[in-house]
Amino acid sequence: MTRNKKIFLGSLLFLLITGIVAFTIILFCLTVDVRSRLSQRRWQVPSIVYSDSEIIFLGERISREDFIQMLLTRGYRFVSNSPRLPGRFTSTKRQVRVFLRDFSYPDYIFHGFLLTVTFRKGAIETLRKGKKLLDLVALEPMEIARLFGKDREARELLSYHEIPRYFVDAIIITEDKRYFQHKGMDLQSILRALWVDLRHGKVLQGGSTITQQLAKNYFLRPERSLSRKAKEALIALILESLYSKEEILEMYMNEIYMGQQEGTSINGMGEAARYYFGHDVKNLSLAEAALLAGLIRAPNFYSPFLHPDRARKRRDFVLKKMLQANMITREAYEKAVKEPVILPSLPGISRDNLYYVDFLKRQLESFYPAKVLTGRGLRIFTTLRPEFQEAAVQAVRSGLEKIEQRRPSLKRPGKPLQAAMIVLQPKTGKILAMVGGRNYAKTSFNRAVDAHRQPGSLFKPFVYLTALDDVTPATVILDAPDRYIVKGKTWTPRNYDGKYHGKVTVRTALEFSLNAATVNLAARIGLKNIIKTARNIELNSRLEPYPSLALGSFEMTPLELARAYCIFANNGRLPYLLTFRDVVSEDGRTEQKRDISTKTVCSPAKAYLVTSMLEGVVRRGTARNLKRLGIHFPCAGKTGTTSGYRDSWFVGFTNELLAIVWVGFDDNANTHLSGSMGAMILWADFMKRVQSRFQAQPFTRPAGVVSKWISVNVDWPPVTIQPRQYQEVFLQGHVPKMASPVKRRPSHHRGSLIRNLLKGIWKGLQNVFR
Repeated sequence: MTRNKKIFLGSLLFLLITGIVAFTIILFCLTVDVRSRLSQRRWQVPSIVYSDSEIIFLGERISREDFIQMLLTRGYRFVSNSPRLPGRFTSTKRQVRVFLRDFSYPDYIFHGFLLTVTFRKGAIETLRKGKKLLDLVALEPMEIARLFGKDREARELLSYHEIPRYFVDAIIITEDKRYFQHKGMDLQSILRALWVDLRHGKVLQGGSTITQQLAKNYFLRPERSLSRKAKEALIALILESLYSKEEILEMYMNEIYMGQQEGTSINGMGEAARYYFGHDVKNLSLAEAALLAGLIRAPNFYSPFLHPDRARKRRDFVLKKMLQANMITREAYEKAVKEPVILPSLPGISRDNLYYVDFLKRQLESFYPAKVLTGRGLRIFTTLRPEFQEAAVQAVRSGLEKIEQRRPSLKRPGKPLQAAMIVLQPKTGKILAMVGGRNYAKTSFNRAVDAHRQPGSLFKPFVYLTALDDVTPATVILDAPDRYIVKGKTWTPRNYDGKYHGKVTVRTALEFSLNAATVNLAARIGLKNIIKTARNIELNSRLEPYPSLALGSFEMTPLELARAYCIFANNGRLPYLLTFRDVVSEDGRTEQKRDISTKTVCSPAKAYLVTSMLEGVVRRGTARNLKRLGIHFPCAGKTGTTSGYRDSWFVGFTNELLAIVWVGFDDNANTHLSGSMGAMILWADFMKRVQSRFQAQPFTRPAGVVSKWISVNVDWPPVTIQPRQYQEVFLQGHVPKMASPVKRRPSHHRGSLIRNLLKGIWKGLQNVFR
């Protein structure tokens, strides 16, 4: 052997050994990297935020049409025949049959069943599960938001055993028909793709197996090059050596990109099944499974939402390949190709919920760091009621539009009239709905939580609550222009109409929101005592002992006021506000739980007396126009207007529901709206929209309250509005001497009322002609 040949062979051997060593090092490093990455958390899964469940019950005042809308909002699909799969419903003139979905609650698993709901005269007549009659049923919570990380990938993880066999077959026949035979690479496919690429001088076709697709999507950048292809092949071989075929397919089905929804990437078959069909993978029909398998090649090109005909043809192509491979029978094939492509009415994630969600995130961030909150697949169960939230949003929008139509000068380009609304359950503290502004897309500033505004007359009930140790609703006080010295300057309270009414009762002063009478009463009982009451109710905003305190001159937030008003509807008990009830980890453990909690801040008797006077606000006082707006159920409320008409307020409540509304401009411009001309209109609109969802009952008189007939000597209001003899409520032990025990009114009382009415009219006419 010549010397040159030896050198050549030695060099060749060196290069070979070097290549083998380099390849071994590369393979080792890749193996370590693959094992390391897959041994950690494989995907960032966004947390899902759910609404509260919706209880429907026997006798509930809800129409068939409204019930169907509730189903459509939750992504249920209408079918012409009896529903056989969860998430479907059918209906007749008086009946709805719906197959309820399975749902995993924090403390139990609900198994869906076929429910038959019969309606009669706008109410639920019967609820049946088969032949069994039910009293109530819960519709599963709605997904109202997802808390994403920076990549905004929506993903619901699957395990292999959850995937129907025909779905696996559909993916195999479409993407990699020799998947269970090869070891990560399919030589036939690679050679075919290579030949096409060489003929055209560039990379046009891939011969990737499912394992290679997983390697590319999970580990590599989406570029077309030979080096990337080589690395993809190596990673595929490593994956096949480390994991079983079933494990690799599970990872593939959790990783694969399946489309786009409003800037959010749909990843994995679990998420795709919910997005395209509104239910779990295990409930997919053969036709639906084939459609999803067909989407893998080009999800947006074959999207059934964008291109239904194209999607159907692609689905039928997959079904035909399955038939040819003897994966399905001829009968199953013919049934599947006849199945129409019916998509759910996708509610999506409404921006209208985002004021609520932003507030929720603030609370959750005290328990979880951002990475956990946006990447660990938490399930967050909230108190939000979708129907109440939608009603609140619509009431705000339509109400502001009506106000602007009536007053065109309030339309200000770039600085629109704004509103906020909060809806609570006063007995539990559950926040049922929250609207923080007119349009979240234009401004995410949450006025319901963060806007500090003067409450105006909304603060007055807390003045009167403080005064109940010294006065009764029948106590006569003076509505007169007294002068007060504030920081060396003279200040005189003025009434809304610029008039003063002389001697009035405490009840009248609150019902008609008389400023002068209220300030005089506040001075009598002590401003520091009023602040003490406010602090006890946890009104924690800045308060100073100035006379204007009684008129709500110190700023507060709508949320702060809404909570404080709960005491009147809840027998003097102040609830802790709830936005979420449970936070459940990805593996089903309850990590956070919030229970209903309240504390007593005043006696039930005192709370009832203030509520009674606030009922008078609605019957006779500043909110009496609620009747014209269609409110005829028992309720109490208070209007509020601030100086210069900067703020229009209304808070109203029944025995089980409370809502507060604010209307104004962000820059404190004059709205020219009193509480009854602005916020009250929105409140009435909302309450009418949800009236079938609550049962308003008269407020119950607690122990410690007595009712007596009284006769008062006052200057105002006229007897046409308030008779001088009437029945009043008092704290036991605080009944004035002028009161007499409750008894049947004498038969001549109606005559005396008429005489008083005629006298009032005659005096009014005399004043007119003087």
